[in-house]
Amino acid sequence: MKNIFCIDKYTVAMCDPKMINSVVKRLWSGFCFMHSEIRMIEGDKNIFRIGTTEIPTLPADKEYALRVDENGVSIIGNSFGGLMRGFMTLILKIEMNNEKLTVKSCDETDNYKIKNRMAHICVFHDDDMYFIKKLVRVLAVCQFTHVVIEFWGMLKYDCLKELSWPEAFSKSEVRQLIKEVRQLGMEPIPMSNQLGHASSARGCYGKHVVLDQNLALQDLFTPDGWAWNIRSKKVFNLLRDMRFELYDLFGDGEYIHIGFDEAYYYSHNEKDRKLLPEYINKITTQVAAEGRSPMLWMDMFLEKGAFEGCYSACPKEDVEKMISALHPLSVAVDWQYWNTNVPITSLDFLNSKGLDVIGAPWLNPNNQKAVIDTIVNGNMFGIMLTTWHTLKNEYTGLLECSKALGASTVPWAEYSPIGMQLATILRKVSFEGNTFEDSGWSKHEIET
Repeated sequence: MKNIFCIDKYTVAMCDPKMINSVVKRLWSGFCFMHSEIRMIEGDKNIFRIGTTEIPTLPADKEYALRVDENGVSIIGNSFGGLMRGFMTLILKIEMNNEKLTVKSCDETDNYKIKNRMAHICVFHDDDMYFIKKLVRVLAVCQFTHVVIEFWGMLKYDCLKELSWPEAFSKSEVRQLIKEVRQLGMEPIPMSNQLGHASSARGCYGKHVVLDQNLALQDLFTPDGWAWNIRSKKVFNLLRDMRFELYDLFGDGEYIHIGFDEAYYYSHNEKDRKLLPEYINKITTQVAAEGRSPMLWMDMFLEKGAFEGCYSACPKEDVEKMISALHPLSVAVDWQYWNTNVPITSLDFLNSKGLDVIGAPWLNPNNQKAVIDTIVNGNMFGIMLTTWHTLKNEYTGLLECSKALGASTVPWAEYSPIGMQLATILRKVSFEGNTFEDSGWSKHEIET
């Protein structure tokens, strides 16, 4: 057919050897509605090719270039990640027409607004591994570049057994998840909150992963249990041990997210708050020496009340001491979830301090747009979409954000609501097969 590439039941591709894995093969089958299987043969680095179509030229500022014509498909990436995002663009274009699998001819490159497109996901006690794997696959199809994974008492550490609930995932289970993140062309970033949120449980339910299992360990925490006791050398050593276990589990990478948000006890305790700059410098310097750039939430560093519509918790007199204590490799991640005005002034402030700045919205499209526009206008480092506990009710925010970032999507998007678009993607990445509870993004039809 003219201006159409028809996909055969059995397809052969020459590709980057890193693409030859079961995850990519299942993605192909899923997006081909289980009507095509792909056999991949080792080819050149950062290239995927079916048929005889010529490889397009890759512009210097683009992550991939894609060409489709009657003779086949070719993709070139600036890296393995770029190649995989080109592959995601290709499979999103596959349509079923009169029982034929087709892709319309095209010659295109990416149109991403921001280079570093990250997503932060939480592994809560209520989540199973299948849910998390499907979430990771959706993020890959949405063409995010990094995935920050925070285990809320759901990873079994060796350094202290009480850091996890008995039902937590084993390291072998998590290694399989991390492997899949890499196979999908994204960088996995470990996270361990090294100041606030030390309970590894949501504060509104009063749970504490360590103290509810062993109350004798109270000296590791502030009296309310919510933050780590920064006066304790034992705590500093424990946090270091946790980081090293995460490094081993996640493999090589540029970053670790060390949290530092919502440490209420220190926000309200002037005496102990004076210890924070030294602690911040000690932790971030140690992380940098370990070969990683530390990422930190910024609410504890921003002047309280100084930025309209923004959350901040630092007294004015402490701001410069806190920010100057950061190691130069530190990355400022500013979560502002309710602001829909451009610019978001807290982001501009942090950018003026010479830091690498990441804006972090939640799942509200208007908030996402404000963050994206501020980052683009200020030429800042990146974005980190957060998902938190509302994901099951606001899952469509993943696709909303990726579209706002310039990611490619399905060719029929203008005719369908965003939820239906995302549902079609989700079922194509559900490799393991779905029961009622495992299908979609909620285990229930009526959420309470």
